[in-house]
Amino acid sequence: MKNCFRILKSGHLLFAFFCAFVFKGYCQKETQTSDSSAAQLVKIGNHKLFISIKGSSDAKFTVVFESGAGGSSQDWTQVISLLPPEIRTVAYDRAGVGKSEKGPLPQTMAQNVFELHELLQKAEIKGSIILVGQSLGGLIVRLYTEQYGKDIAGLVLVDPTHESSVLGSMKYGGWVRLREKAVGKSIPKPQVRNSISPGYDSTADYMAEEFQNMYLSSIKNPQELGSRPLIILGAGIRQQPPGTPDEQWKELRNERDKQIQDLTILSNNSKFILDPKSSHAIQNDNPEIIAKSIQMVINSITSKTKL
Repeated sequence: MKNCFRILKSGHLLFAFFCAFVFKGYCQKETQTSDSSAAQLVKIGNHKLFISIKGSSDAKFTVVFESGAGGSSQDWTQVISLLPPEIRTVAYDRAGVGKSEKGPLPQTMAQNVFELHELLQKAEIKGSIILVGQSLGGLIVRLYTEQYGKDIAGLVLVDPTHESSVLGSMKYGGWVRLREKAVGKSIPKPQVRNSISPGYDSTADYMAEEFQNMYLSSIKNPQELGSRPLIILGAGIRQQPPGTPDEQWKELRNERDKQIQDLTILSNNSKFILDPKSSHAIQNDNPEIIAKSIQMVINSITSKTKL
């Protein structure tokens, strides 16, 4: 990728805290469900992904939602209900999450991006797409835009994970620990695989290598979104991780806030909005601000004006 990760500075405790948060979604039990007219299971290789589509295929804009780690399509129910009917929406579950079947391992972000592209192609989602990504989903939609950006008209990042946030700083040994986890982990090329490869170790180990690659790439080749409208929503309420000293938490929080605001440099048509009343899950605390941000992005596109 071209612009990626840095906040967890507190050694083993915070790195473990992050990993537990990010990877819990890959451990959820597969759930079977009946299809409806607006929802279906779409086959990608030998597994199926759940997708829920609302609105007309003739809609000028389609909003595609990408959840954070462990999140599902249900995360966006309130936001979708607030959007006007002329906007088509797409919410889905990544492999092994919610109603989707388990997919091939490792479930890296590169694999997530590839499978989302395959899913949208098979569901015939075309035209102007607005990507909305929360937390880790913010990184996934940025990766998606980088690889398949032709139809991406704008983005809304909801308290997104920043490229450097996972790596931490060398001062706290974050880089060293990451390299220890990543040793020998060559990231498989994303593809539609016919089976889950039994030789893979934990997805977390492969993602450690992926995070490192993204970080190094971001230094050499910063991502550019051009004039695509970009809105970044930041959470005003952050919970202090257990065991983190107050001073260190203050430093981490300030750095996290700065990193999110710095993402505005990705586009020459961007806007940062701090939501003082929301926690990390802004889609639950204040779905209205996300719906409003989507409308702002669409208005910027149609009127050809700055946000």
